[in-house]
Amino acid sequence: MKIIHTSDWHLGCALDYYSREYEHRCFLDFLERTVKTEQVDALIVAGDIFDTANPAVDSQKMLYSFLIRLYSSCPQLQVILTAGNHDSASRLGVAGGLLEFVNCHAVTRVEFEENGRPLLERLVFPLKDHSGKIRAFCGAVPFIRRADLPAQYAEGEHYHEDPFANAVYALHRQLLELMKGMAQNGEKLIVIDHTAVAGGSIREEDSEHQITIGSLESIPADLFDGFDYAALGHIHKYQKITEGPCLSVYSGSPIPVSFAEINYHNGFEIITIDDSGALSQQHIEVPRTVQLQRIPQQAQELDEVIRQLEQLPEKTADSESDPFIEVQFLSDGFEPRALEKIKAAVVDRAVRLFRVERKSRNTSQQSGDEQSSGITAVEVERLDPVSVFSRFYRSQTGSDSVPEELSREFMQILDEVRQNEQ
Repeated sequence: MKIIHTSDWHLGCALDYYSREYEHRCFLDFLERTVKTEQVDALIVAGDIFDTANPAVDSQKMLYSFLIRLYSSCPQLQVILTAGNHDSASRLGVAGGLLEFVNCHAVTRVEFEENGRPLLERLVFPLKDHSGKIRAFCGAVPFIRRADLPAQYAEGEHYHEDPFANAVYALHRQLLELMKGMAQNGEKLIVIDHTAVAGGSIREEDSEHQITIGSLESIPADLFDGFDYAALGHIHKYQKITEGPCLSVYSGSPIPVSFAEINYHNGFEIITIDDSGALSQQHIEVPRTVQLQRIPQQAQELDEVIRQLEQLPEKTADSESDPFIEVQFLSDGFEPRALEKIKAAVVDRAVRLFRVERKSRNTSQQSGDEQSSGITAVEVERLDPVSVFSRFYRSQTGSDSVPEELSREFMQILDEVRQNEQ
């Protein structure tokens, strides 16, 4: 039996004002081809299907058209979607009833009875191979917020000192026991979770930051003890958290959602359960149809950067596959015409300019206070605009002297703003 585990599609996301629709279309086409060629039996999507709680119509159409297309070509394929922290549980839930007609189940929230008992049976799905034999049971846990769990839930349980984390533990323990009771013939136990697990590699500049679980930054990995595989979502970097007794894996996002993910091995997992019942996992990288490039790799002098940009391939026609570029250059002081020069250098090149960053040589020599503008909201109200601008310039360049030309341009803009306010 083969199962695909994927997550964090973020349909509808953008780089600034650049759409990522083309990349997502290519990913979904690749995913569909893989389902067919590998004869996959089930598809698991572990949250953050959309980038926002109110996705654009085109993003919703992309998802539902894909699911219908999958059903048309692979009617036996079982699909399980869970809501992530970016998704709207109610929006996905509304479509849930219709999705069942294409063999797709959307799990958007944990439901409870009035007495506080969780309806865990609504989270569990048998997964069948091509012959119709049940080979695994899947417990689909959507992203859980504190408000999702009743106050009285897990009272008397002592899994964790944090009340919310304790409730999350209790939910998973109860889910595990329910699934164990169902698995009478050695079926594998798979759990889906969209959360931050301790041990996960994540950096401050990543586009997804850790979720706080109660007062915790992450949930311990022993949450999944007793399961055979944890299909994780939320962190965009592919990684194995634990390899035993439960294999816990972040599949990562299928495309780099930001430049912080430029070196990620974006893809998804193929989980195989062989005839002996052994479970294995293989990471499949998704072909990157649009490149993200930093030019140059290390910041250089502006003139040298301009020279490199002018050597890029010429644009012959607007293309959805043109690379996104982030340009970085060195400067001891503020360069008022830098952005204008960089834009002029790439206007006829087959690239899309995403961001320009100036790297100051002075930064490494400044103290922490000097590197920051150090201006609070209260201080801003007390300072005049010229003082705010001067302090900001010092924080960016390390220089106390604003160039005359820059000061003149700032004053001209300030005069225009004041005239408009009148």
